[in-house]
Amino acid sequence: MNKAGLPKRCLHHDHNYHQLVIALSGSAEFEIAGYGGRVDALHGCLVPSGEVHFYEGLGENQHIVMDLPQLEAGHDFQRLFDKPRYFNADTSLRLLLSFMAREASLWQVSDDAAEGMSQVFLGSLYQRLFTVNPQLVGSRKRLDLVKLEIYIQQYLSEKLPVERLAQVACVSPGHFHQLFKEATGKTPGQYLLQARLERARELLIQTQLPLELVAHQVGFSSQSALTHAFKRAYQQTPGQVRRLH
Repeated sequence: MNKAGLPKRCLHHDHNYHQLVIALSGSAEFEIAGYGGRVDALHGCLVPSGEVHFYEGLGENQHIVMDLPQLEAGHDFQRLFDKPRYFNADTSLRLLLSFMAREASLWQVSDDAAEGMSQVFLGSLYQRLFTVNPQLVGSRKRLDLVKLEIYIQQYLSEKLPVERLAQVACVSPGHFHQLFKEATGKTPGQYLLQARLERARELLIQTQLPLELVAHQVGFSSQSALTHAFKRAYQQTPGQVRRLH
């Protein structure tokens, strides 16, 4: 397990071990076996051994990268790597990840300890991906969060009411709101606001687009609306963020 900033240019490679990647800060774009997705603090990816994958860090970023040996057939966690996957990191997983990163930086962590922490994280992820609560069978539909994230990023400049997102997920708006909050810990509105602000920050740092155009591209009604949301979220104006970078 190590922390690394991913390069801000598109690279690709493969390796003879499995890999788990998730962000501590910032984000990155990945493509594995033709399946694209974003990796950030809420979403990670699982790269099976031998799979060629493309990746590019977006702005300043820091990621946890776990290199994991190929698992024997029948191993409890082998199913995690039977194909490329993107996964959602709920609040508990993110807290566990923060603890692991903090322990790794505070103490001289041995290989055995690092492997032990990785196994705990994999076990927690396995439970979320493959263990079904019997009480929910037949009554709960699982949202395809990767599909929703791709859709949100594609149409971020537009209004995205719950009704529209629910249609993408093929559930009723009321049911979607409940399922989405259970899966992400945020309401759709809170999640959208965070996505808009993160994308705006990337555009401010990586481009010289006028603030009014940045606001339009990420779905804010005006430059002043973007500025107000930015100050509330980051305690800085968009202009200050751009000058600092």
